[in-house]
Amino acid sequence: MSRYPATDGLERFVGLEHIEPGDLRIRSWGNVADGTTFTNRFHPGQVLFGKRRAYQRKVAVADFGGVCSGDIYVFEPKDPGVLLPELLPFICQTDAFFDHAVGTSAGSLSPRTNWKSLALYEFALPPLHEQRRYTSLLSAALGTYECLIDCVRANQRLLQSFCTNARDRNDCAATKIGRIAKFTS
Repeated sequence: MSRYPATDGLERFVGLEHIEPGDLRIRSWGNVADGTTFTNRFHPGQVLFGKRRAYQRKVAVADFGGVCSGDIYVFEPKDPGVLLPELLPFICQTDAFFDHAVGTSAGSLSPRTNWKSLALYEFALPPLHEQRRYTSLLSAALGTYECLIDCVRANQRLLQSFCTNARDRNDCAATKIGRIAKFTS
């Protein structure tokens, strides 16, 4: 990789500010053309884990290639025949994994965990057929959750539109809220 990621055909970079806690999708990013000092390359399907301030629970799966901050670890299974790549992000989102990451962090203002400590995290690894089943169930649950979030956002936009429309109507008499409502404590 050259010193300038843009020359390597990469268009996007991801910093910690682009990863939302609890959201496995990367929904925002920066443009390499706007300038970046990041050099850690990632590929679609890899897991990005925020090693700085691990208590913020920042973990996401890349669905595009790019470069990321040095405060982000890029994970992938050593052998997809042992650990399914689709299961890894769910493992990284568990309370136990975050507790381990936070417990192994060092520093006071900006604590960071290191790879040697994270590599010691131990968990029960089911056989591949069970991993497939778990991944299927977790992916379905995540899809349902994302649909619900989309519905909530659409509902918020609808409510805002309704309130704006109701406020701006010219065919209704204006009144002060104090005439029709009272304060109660």
